[in-house]
Amino acid sequence: MSRTAMDGRSENFYTSVRNSDCDPIADIQKSFHYTATLEQAVAISVSSGNDINCGTEFKLLHQALTHGFVNFDTINLAVSRSLRSRFLSSNFDPIGTDPYTSIPYSIVDSLEHKLLTKQIVTESIVLLQNPKQILPFDITKIKQIAVIGPSSNDITVQAHTYHGTPSKWITILDGIQTIALKYNVNVVYTWGASRRNTSDEDFVHAIKLSNESDIILFVGGLDESFEEEDTDRYTLQLSGGQLELIKLIMKLNKSFAILIISGSPISEPWIVNKNQAALLWISYFGQSGDAIADILFGLSIPSGCLPFTIPINTSQMLPIDDYSMNKSPGRTYRYLDYDKAPPLFPFGYGLSYSKFIFNSKLIIFPNLINNLDTDITANISIMNEGPFRAQYVIQLYYEFPNSTVVELPIRELLQFTKITFEKNEQKTISFIFRVRNIPNSNRQQLPGIINFWIGNSRDRYVQTTLVIDFAS
Repeated sequence: MSRTAMDGRSENFYTSVRNSDCDPIADIQKSFHYTATLEQAVAISVSSGNDINCGTEFKLLHQALTHGFVNFDTINLAVSRSLRSRFLSSNFDPIGTDPYTSIPYSIVDSLEHKLLTKQIVTESIVLLQNPKQILPFDITKIKQIAVIGPSSNDITVQAHTYHGTPSKWITILDGIQTIALKYNVNVVYTWGASRRNTSDEDFVHAIKLSNESDIILFVGGLDESFEEEDTDRYTLQLSGGQLELIKLIMKLNKSFAILIISGSPISEPWIVNKNQAALLWISYFGQSGDAIADILFGLSIPSGCLPFTIPINTSQMLPIDDYSMNKSPGRTYRYLDYDKAPPLFPFGYGLSYSKFIFNSKLIIFPNLINNLDTDITANISIMNEGPFRAQYVIQLYYEFPNSTVVELPIRELLQFTKITFEKNEQKTISFIFRVRNIPNSNRQQLPGIINFWIGNSRDRYVQTTLVIDFAS
């Protein structure tokens, strides 16, 4: 076998077990044609440090051994690591002695766990746009709420794939109705627009309910028929008649909020440029639709940040079969050239109902070093000047502005932290790191300048510079 394998464990200081996903070992030969036979693919997988196979390919290890594609010591090492992980996981303990196999339902479904689930959803919601402070809705000034959209009352969207089974699903509509009931507010609902095909009758009914209401919420996006394992999208747009319905609702000039549920970017520049509706995004969030309702009515304050960049259109994206990171315009926030391809929303973006200001410069100490193991401290003072007690994510990014290393990212998130601020509270936030952990050339650090900033991957609210000079 002419192909060589690299384990990489010594480089990554990793000594535990490795497990393949399902089918990629077969893909080594069948899809990527890296080897001539499946036996060779199995051999190179084990020789590269893979210990467990999700699938049946490892049944060919005996043939691979017989043909000399892999040696017995390599197989034995994989077996020993696999068994060690099972011993550590109590797989071989006597039945009934492992407490994790008999956790009672009262603990699994406890109030503490339900509240934690709701908290996770609350902190994941991203506020992208909020013109004229449409949100939060003031429930005391509302007589009727129109809840429109295919995802507002659909647990299959909330669950998506690979999900557990909670004792109770709470849809977004459920959450809104619970709050509205306390204030004697009427809630009307219709799906209005399908994610696939939409009839004029659906539109007419949705517009009628919207026109009769004080505020309108549209909940749309995608579901597993558009994006899941082995299923990718062809466009960045909303599917079906969703955008068309949104445009019709906007003509009513009512207080309007749009919530997009998806697992990947949805880009609708028309909504953003129109700037008439509040816009939020969340991924498939599970059982706690009441967390969304709390955000809409100000019982919770949004603090989530985008985990990806939302491009304006597909021309800002590299082809799916091009694995390069730095080819123009770049892949991911780390390599995307924001000057050539300005995004609709950048990685790390997220607004709040409150207002945070930076009361100081970003201070790096020391700002001149000659030792890569020197502890660097970055301090920033932040104040919550807004009307709400709120959380805020402080993100520290860096770049090498004068680097000539082609493969180097344009920018990278170094550290982040989420902090709770009372109204009018000021806090000083500190980040501690070592320059050795941010190499700028083949896992090495070259002398030069590093720029640091607080903000998101595009917007720099405060920034400063660190100089590396080994001669100093």
